[in-house]
Amino acid sequence: MAKKRDVSKFMAGQMARSDAGHDRGKLYVILEVVGETVLLADGTNKTLEKPKKKNIRHVRRMNYIDPEIDARLNGTDSLNNEDIRKAIGRYEARCNVIGG
Repeated sequence: MAKKRDVSKFMAGQMARSDAGHDRGKLYVILEVVGETVLLADGTNKTLEKPKKKNIRHVRRMNYIDPEIDARLNGTDSLNNEDIRKAIGRYEARCNVIGG
C-alpha cells in the first residue's frame, strides 16, 4: 500500500513523478491540487486541456518549481503545452548533470 502523503506540500508548478500505474516513472508538472488528487500535465499526451487526474499517494513530488512555469502561473502570461515540455526537459537535463 502506498504511503500517506502530506497534501499541503503539493503546489501548482512543482515537478512530480508518477509512482504507480501504467505511467510509473513519468515526469509531470502539477497544474492544480484538488483535495487528495492532483491534475498533471506533460505537454504531450496529457495536455493543459486534458490533464491527468491522479491521487497524491501515487505521485512523488520533486522539490523543484521551474522558474518559467512559476512566472506563467503567477503572472499575466498564460501557460501553454510547449512551456511544460521545455520545463520537463530542463529538469531532466538538470538531474542528469547533478546525478552524474
